[in-house]
Amino acid sequence: MAKDKGAKSIILTAGFMAAATFAAKALGLIRDMLVAAYFGTGAEADAYMLATKIPTTLFDAVVGGVISASLIPIFSDALKKEEDPAYAGESRQFSNRFITLVVLVTLIIVTLGIIFADPLVSFMAPDFDAETHSLSVNLTIIMFPMLIFTGFAFSFVGILQSYGEYIVPSIISFVSNVVIILYFLIFGERFGVYGLAVTMIAAWSLQMLVQIPALRKFGFRWRPDFHFRDENIARAAHLALPMLVSTWIQPLSSIVNSRFASHISGAYSSLEYANRLYVTITGIFSFVVTNLVYPKLAAANSGGDESESRGLTSSSIKAVVLIIAPLSLGVMTLSSPIVSVIYEHGELSSSDAVASALTFYSFGMLFYALNEVFSKAFFARKQSKIPMICSLIGMLVNFAVVFVSFEFINDDAETLTAGLAFAVSCGSAVTAALSGGALLKSTPGLLSGDDVKTIVKALFSAVVMGGVVSAAYGAVGYFVSYLGLDGILGQLLLCAVIALIGVIIYGLMLVILRVREVRELLAWIGAHTRTR
Repeated sequence: MAKDKGAKSIILTAGFMAAATFAAKALGLIRDMLVAAYFGTGAEADAYMLATKIPTTLFDAVVGGVISASLIPIFSDALKKEEDPAYAGESRQFSNRFITLVVLVTLIIVTLGIIFADPLVSFMAPDFDAETHSLSVNLTIIMFPMLIFTGFAFSFVGILQSYGEYIVPSIISFVSNVVIILYFLIFGERFGVYGLAVTMIAAWSLQMLVQIPALRKFGFRWRPDFHFRDENIARAAHLALPMLVSTWIQPLSSIVNSRFASHISGAYSSLEYANRLYVTITGIFSFVVTNLVYPKLAAANSGGDESESRGLTSSSIKAVVLIIAPLSLGVMTLSSPIVSVIYEHGELSSSDAVASALTFYSFGMLFYALNEVFSKAFFARKQSKIPMICSLIGMLVNFAVVFVSFEFINDDAETLTAGLAFAVSCGSAVTAALSGGALLKSTPGLLSGDDVKTIVKALFSAVVMGGVVSAAYGAVGYFVSYLGLDGILGQLLLCAVIALIGVIIYGLMLVILRVREVRELLAWIGAHTRTR
């Protein structure tokens, strides 16, 4: 009975997290739709996208990728030790010092970023014209202070998840996106892109503030503590450097892509629109899994429960494959109508370059999601060197594909964005292959024979689904045109019908192949339906 209650609690938590994440991501899409509608792919769009990218890229490269990843395992250890009264208060002491250190680092980044905004823009986008360059510098200076609130927000997320609170961290993006959407609806025409930059700071500050009431429920109040000569801080720092390097693939890939994308006007913003949509689609599902599982993995490893750790990891891998594999093929098939529905409004009348990039980003969607699981599994064990090495190799592959193929992909924005997105996917694929192999080698029995069968059946079902929806795409498109629905409504109907066909085919394949997890889910639903 206790086990059933525990499973029910996890399912409910996952459901709430999924709903909150979906709502936040949906608002994120509306936010990006408004950006596209107001600025299109012109100079203001390129400048705004770069001005948001520079601070966040520096933050991710220096601290962002490791805040929660290094905080959660050490904080979980401290909570475990506090079961002994001799260690009372250790978790609070560590978290206060950790957050103080993060704030100091972000203050340094902000100060240097403002001082060197001009050369940073030149480095990230060397081919911007003078007007776009000047606007990018001004917007970058305005937006750099948001990193201070970002450091707080990321740290608070790690603490809340360590305490088992997942819902509040799931809604912080929801709150910030609401603020940005309200800005467009009320002040967008009046204050333009400069007003949007200021609004970004307010939105990120709310991501920090909205978590404070939940922290107080656990009795947590941050107090600056500058005593960094602490065993737990040293352990976090020891974990942080390899973790940091392992997370560099995204920010450094962004830097390389920015430099090449600036070669053609509008290509940079097109690539960013596609990347944001790609991360949104993937994040709705994969981030729920990893954000729910990682604190539990850290707690299981802190308590020496290897069986629980293996079970959580294998379940996460299967969940990601079951969900992301068909999603990836579906997005590849529907990239053009999806982008048309979301972005072709106002100033953005043609989205071919965005759709092209999204297609090739989708190729790496499953690898990207699996990397989240693999890296978190290593981080929870406090083994950060392996994902670091795998990420470095993947990053080099990404760079190699860009540099080797650039002379063939710089003819127009559509070809350029497709090539850059494909390079990112290649890097993700190599990283996933290496880190997944290392995880399997270091964890005997991680995937049972039944687990492997589930993964193979899911992949085969996804391929069959992909073939069916690709074949049906032309026929459904012809039918939609026959009805005279050639605009956004027609594209939306096309997406809905093809998605429905895909879900039905994929579901039938999973049932026909007797995937154990699907049969268990159907049995669970049937049992609870009969009970009611």
